[in-house]
Amino acid sequence: MGETIGGALAICLAWGAFGLIHSLPCRSWAKRDAERVCGPAFLAGLYRPLYTLLSTAALLWLWFFPQNLAGDFPIFALPGALRFLPLMIKTGAAVLIAACFRQISFWEFLGIAQLSRKFRGDLGGLPPTPPGALPMAHGDEPLAAAGVYLWVRHPLNTAAFVWIWAQGIYTLYNLTFAACLTAYILIANRWEEKDLIARYGPAYERYRGIVPAFFSGFSDMGAHAEMLRGE
Repeated sequence: MGETIGGALAICLAWGAFGLIHSLPCRSWAKRDAERVCGPAFLAGLYRPLYTLLSTAALLWLWFFPQNLAGDFPIFALPGALRFLPLMIKTGAAVLIAACFRQISFWEFLGIAQLSRKFRGDLGGLPPTPPGALPMAHGDEPLAAAGVYLWVRHPLNTAAFVWIWAQGIYTLYNLTFAACLTAYILIANRWEEKDLIARYGPAYERYRGIVPAFFSGFSDMGAHAEMLRGE
C-alpha cells in the first residue's frame, strides 16, 4: 500500500515539476529577463524553439515516468466489445489538433518560423520591447477566432482532455496522471487567459465573453460566429 501511495505522489510531484518547466518560461517576466540578458533577437528568434525542445523533453520524460513505478493496480476496464472506443476517441482528438493548426501557424507554434527568421538575419537591429508592452517570443499572429476556435477558445487543451481520459483500462496511476493533467491545464489556463487579454485587449475580452473555454456543442459554432460578427 505504501508503494502505491508513493507512486501516486511521485506522479503528482512529477507533474508539478513539469508545470514549472512548461509554464514559467511563458510568463512575461521570464521573457523580459531573457531579452535583457540575451537581447531582443534571442527572444524573437531562439526563445520559442528552445522552449519547445525543453517542453518536449520534459513531456516525454513525464509520459514514460509512471511506467517505472511499482504498486499500480487496475480499477476499471472496458468490456472487450468496447475496447475500440478509446482509439476512436483519440483519433477524434488528433483530428481536432489538426483542425487547430488550420487556424494558427504550426511553424510559429513550434518555433521553426522564428528560427528561420533568426538564421535569415531578419532580426538584426531589432529594438527592445517598449516598457509596458508584452514581450513576444513568437510572431504577432492575429487572434484565432475561426474554425474550431468558434467552438471553444482552447481546442488544443480540449484535445488533451479527451485524449488522456480515453483509456481502455483505468489504473490508479493513469487516473492520477489524467487528473494531474486536467488540474494543470485548468490552473495554467488562468495565466494564459491573462496573457491573451494583455496581447489582444478588448478583441479577446469580447471573444472570451462569447466562446466557452473548453467544451460546447458543435451546433453552437454558428451562433458564436453570428454573435462575434454582430458585435
